[in-house]
Amino acid sequence: MQKIIDGLFYLLKLFAASCLAVMIVLVFGNVVLRYLFNSGISISEEVSSWCLTWMTYTAGLIALRNHGHLGFDSVLKMFPPVAQRFFLAIANLLMIAIMLMFLQGSWLQTKINLGNMAPASGISTGALYGVGIVFSVVAILILLGDLYAVVTGRIIDTTSSEAKEALAEVAAHDNKLD
Repeated sequence: MQKIIDGLFYLLKLFAASCLAVMIVLVFGNVVLRYLFNSGISISEEVSSWCLTWMTYTAGLIALRNHGHLGFDSVLKMFPPVAQRFFLAIANLLMIAIMLMFLQGSWLQTKINLGNMAPASGISTGALYGVGIVFSVVAILILLGDLYAVVTGRIIDTTSSEAKEALAEVAAHDNKLD
């Protein structure tokens, strides 16, 4: 099962990279066309902004899975492990509740915009808002997995790798001063 999930997130990384590549080609190509030939690609700006939106949400999912978002764990480390697990469970439940609200809003916005067509490409703008549905569903699944890991005790050390690196640098700096 883990190999399947890893494979899916690898595909998400490829998708985000593809969105970035499309954005670069379209924007750079449009700039060159405008300056050299006084023309441009009409759908360039529209598709680039859609790629930026989809890439941002996709990268957010990848960061969520890797616990790469900013965290504030220095206060959490002051508590005993049982309290840390309790607070982590509460945090995960709150994030799941927020994602459920985001899912509901994305669903409504997508339904509203299904009949609206983008001016340059003619694609339904529901496709743009649909990224919120994909993001929230996958984020809820990730958060449920994290909540399960917290409740069952599989997550013990809550300090992020960045925090560990920062603490190691401070300790190394203090040792040099002594």
